[in-house]
Amino acid sequence: MDNFNTVMNIALILLTAAAIIFFMLKSRQHKWNRDEKHRLFLEAEDAANAVRKRDIDEELFFEPDLSDLPAVQEGDPFKVERFASRKMIYFRTPMSNLELKQQYGPAQMDYIAQYEENFNEFLKSLTAWAADLADSREFQDVSDALLILGYAIAHGSEFRTTYKLAADLYAEAGETATLEALMDTAERHHFRDPAIKRHIVDYIDGRLKGISA
Repeated sequence: MDNFNTVMNIALILLTAAAIIFFMLKSRQHKWNRDEKHRLFLEAEDAANAVRKRDIDEELFFEPDLSDLPAVQEGDPFKVERFASRKMIYFRTPMSNLELKQQYGPAQMDYIAQYEENFNEFLKSLTAWAADLADSREFQDVSDALLILGYAIAHGSEFRTTYKLAADLYAEAGETATLEALMDTAERHHFRDPAIKRHIVDYIDGRLKGISA
């Protein structure tokens, strides 16, 4: 019995040692992989910073056609026309800063950031306009608000408020099929932030379940 216990103790010690060595090796491998990825990123960043300035592709520039929307309110309280007149770009497929540098050179980064900000401000102004129309509606007519929201969503809005307001209005009207189409649009859209996408999809799904309950 003593010999058996001794053998078992030795086996346990060996197994413990093997487990420790295994986890040490895995930890080192993980650190090496992380360091290697970081090294490759820095190399790519250095190479991108050396790229000469290139013109931004013309197809990225976005020029809104306000004739597709209801007449802007007197005084343009939400600055729709003001934002629409600014230079904007819209990336249908999101690009990282590194990819943008590689494509257009670091000298274009400030311009790109400003053009994207202009685009986002325009979409925000549309959402604020639609929300005001929905709040001040007469006889439950929300067609203008939905037209504006649909335009913002079709042109790449990633704002939760845009989708949620549209979902609320469709749910109030009991338009299940339209809500399902809206959720499909959100699921197929390339959101920069997956958490926002999940929030929007879950919200629309909740409105759908509310109708069917």
